Amino acid sequence: MKVGVAMVPSAQVNQYLVELQKEVMSFCSLRPLLGTEFNLPHITLLQGRFKNNFNWLNLISDLRDYCTQQKYSLEFKLSELEYQPPGWYFLTLSPNIMFCEAHRFVFEQLKDSMYLTQEDRQKDTTNYSNLEKENYCKYGYRYIGDVFHPHITLGRSIDKSRIQDEADMINTVKVFTSNIVGTIQKITIYEMGENGSHANTLYYVNI
Repeated sequence: MKVGVAMVPSAQVNQYLVELQKEVMSFCSLRPLLGTEFNLPHITLLQGRFKNNFNWLNLISDLRDYCTQQKYSLEFKLSELEYQPPGWYFLTLSPNIMFCEAHRFVFEQLKDSMYLTQEDRQKDTTNYSNLEKENYCKYGYRYIGDVFHPHITLGRSIDKSRIQDEADMINTVKVFTSNIVGTIQKITIYEMGENGSHANTLYYVNI
């Protein structure tokens, strides 16, 4: 089973993000559908396969303590719609050192236990940058280190392609997110579902 470590916004912000995905889907069909109980909107810090049976609750409790001096606020007014091949649409987040520090903390704790199966090695990485390919081939996850950028995945297009004219979709996202302000509510360990989704919460700590 693949698992991930994530920061999850408050219930109110999650509801906004579920509605945002619906707005975006009027231009482009995406999967999986985001929800407020399953397939939660989230900021992934790390995901993959892990050799050891970790005390995951201790890990995320330590992470919460490590980030205690940071602000857990979320502002979306500077957020933008981003496309990543093949077929991914992300909502980038405003620059926030907390996410980068949290990513580094989790990676340092878990990097020696990450591994790939033979099936994982068959994945097409044609569209990855050189560093993303290096990360994936070594750890099974592309967004590590210098290519980690905090984002919330809105979904993946069904045909794994980019729509030709994104102008109206970009404007819809900008208008929808301009007044959204919230907080991070939880740090979670989650079971990865379709397209890396936050399918099921395994462990969590409240912030």
